[in-house]
Formats: sequence, structure tokens, C-alpha cells
Amino acid sequence: MTMETDLHYRAFVIANPVAGAGAVERDWDWIERLLNARLPEWDAAFTEGPGHATMLTREALRAGWDMIVCVGGDGTINEVVNGFFETPDAPETYRLDDGWVRPADDAGQPPEPTPIDDDAVLGLIPLGTGGDFRRSVGLMGGFSETIGHLTGRSTVDLDLGEIGFLDDDGTLESRYFINIASAGFSGLVDRIANERWKGMGGAVSFFMATSLAFFRWRNVDIEVVIDETHQLEGPTQNLVVANGEYFGGGMWVAPGADVDDGEFQVVRMGDMSHGEMLAILPKIYRGRHLDSDKIDRYRANHVAARTTDPEDAVDLDVDGETPGRLPAYWSIHHNALQLKF
Repeated sequence: MTMETDLHYRAFVIANPVAGAGAVERDWDWIERLLNARLPEWDAAFTEGPGHATMLTREALRAGWDMIVCVGGDGTINEVVNGFFETPDAPETYRLDDGWVRPADDAGQPPEPTPIDDDAVLGLIPLGTGGDFRRSVGLMGGFSETIGHLTGRSTVDLDLGEIGFLDDDGTLESRYFINIASAGFSGLVDRIANERWKGMGGAVSFFMATSLAFFRWRNVDIEVVIDETHQLEGPTQNLVVANGEYFGGGMWVAPGADVDDGEFQVVRMGDMSHGEMLAILPKIYRGRHLDSDKIDRYRANHVAARTTDPEDAVDLDVDGETPGRLPAYWSIHHNALQLKF
């Protein structure tokens, strides 16, 4: 079969061999055959550890590849997305102010991301534990269908989230995200899930991590400022800042969140008892939890949060990874990235 190269993007494929409990490595021969059948020009590299996908993405874009295709789960997608842009200088972009993380220039918005290539396109072959971003954008088919989305030149725009935070050593850091960045119970769940084998699949792995986190978690007093118009304070189970709709291996936490509308959906789960948490968990999978009087929902362009007691350590969940903790500052960059679809 002959395909006109100029009708398709030149694709560099970045694959995480351990994603999906090794599913990428096991299925690579089949993925490779499908790529050969669908794409006229492509090459590939395998990641070798944390952060490698970001480095490979930047190298490939600087070498002139049009489309970076991520083969892996939500964490690998996050690394690839960060590689589309120059690394932001967190100490210059953010500052600590009385326990809050704030933009350094008081504008309420950090500088726009600096793309490596303005015309570069993100492609996805989702194959990981959680698979939450693929749900948010509707890429729920098998290899043949998702690889089929890589042909041609049709794209959709994606908003890009940015979060400034403290890493585990207390240093100001920042990173981009495209799905959800939350703080609280979900961060503890992610930390547990990422420390354990995920071979039983996303739903089971995250359910087990949720069960373990349930016995360790206590609600923490968190102060939240949403677009400088809403100020919330009190015991909090979870603070979810959502670009996409799903997290935690299929929890429909932010129904109606739209990846290209220029706004976050903010879901705050308040002072729930363990019994209330157990009762509401099945509702979250069905998107039926928002009628609870312990849950608030807002639309926002930026969000700031800190713990009332600086000694309280509250983990972040950023696209399925746990890079640090509160305090944190979330902001959104409208239509900053193109997804091949």
C-alpha cells in the first residue's frame, strides 16, 4: 500500500515499555505492524525511566518530527505533553507568599508556555493503568482504532493546565497537565497505586489503592481561592481541578468538563466521614455525586490552595503522578496544544 507522505504527519513514537504492567512491551510487535500499515514515515524510541519521555519529545521536535505519538498511560502522556514546551523556570514564575504559591508578577496568570514547535501535534496510543485521559477525549477503541486516528491531518485543540507547587523537598516546581491535577485523598491514592504492581488493570489497581488510602486518610483543613471571587476554608477530602472529566481509573469526577473551553471545572469534596466516603464512591464512577451537600462545583481560570496548618502534608495528583504537595496554584492556557484525532 502506498500513502502520500504529505497527507500525513511524520510521526515519532515514544513508548513506555512498562506501561499497563508491561502491556506495551508485550504488544509492541502488533503495534509496530499496525503503524507500518497506517503511517508512511515514523520512528520510535522506548523510555528508560522517569522524565525520559519529556527529553525524547523535545529532541524529536527539535529534529523536525511533526507528530509525537505517546504509547503509554496517563503519566507517560503527561511527560510527553511537558516535552512539547520549554521547561518553565518555577522560581522565576512563582513565589511563596504567606504559605500560598502565587504567580511572581501578581498578574494571576503565569507566562504562556513556550512551544518547541508551534505546529507540532500530539498523537496517542493509550495503554496504561488508569486510562483516564483517553476517556475524557473519547479514545476508547483498541489498537487498530486508535492508530487509525493517527492518519491524515485532522486535529482538535486542547487546553493546557499548569500547576506551581512544592516538591517533596519543599522546592518550588511547576509542570503542565492536560487532564486533572487534584490535591488530597486522590494524591494519597496515586502515591499508593504508583508504589504497587498494576497488573490487574486500572479499575482494580485504583480500587485497591483507594481501599488502602481509606484507612490512612484524615480530612485536612484547606484554604482555597477560586478566581479571587470564591474563598473556601474547612476540612477537605479532595480538591479536584479538572480539564478532563475522569481520574482514578475511571471515576467520573467532573462531568461536563471540557478539554477545550478555556476553563477548569473545580470540584471540592468537603468534610466527609469515612461512611460518607464509602457511600459516595460508587456514585463518583457514575457521575452522580455532585448533588451531595458536601460537594461544591465551580468554573475557574485559576485556583490557589494551601493547608491551614503548614505542618499538614497534602499530596498532589497530577495526571496520575504525585510530583509534590500543597500549597499549589493552578492556571489554564487555552488551546495551547493540538491533538491528532
